[in-house]
Amino acid sequence: MPANTPDAFPPEQFDLIAFCDACGHSAPIDRGRIPPGLTIPELPARLRCAACGGWAYSMRIVYIGAGGYRHG
Repeated sequence: MPANTPDAFPPEQFDLIAFCDACGHSAPIDRGRIPPGLTIPELPARLRCAACGGWAYSMRIVYIGAGGYRHG
């Protein structure tokens, strides 16, 4: 498993969170919709905001493995 793919960050330990640069909306990324082989650097360019329809996105990988913290 390459270190720069979503598979390198197990869902029980990491959340992939998208942040819209236009309106500030944030949401977890649905891992089931990520095409196989897509790398972390390629992912933000493919995201579209559900709130405003914008394409300018940032992404964060949030460690949740210690204590079960979830982005909310």
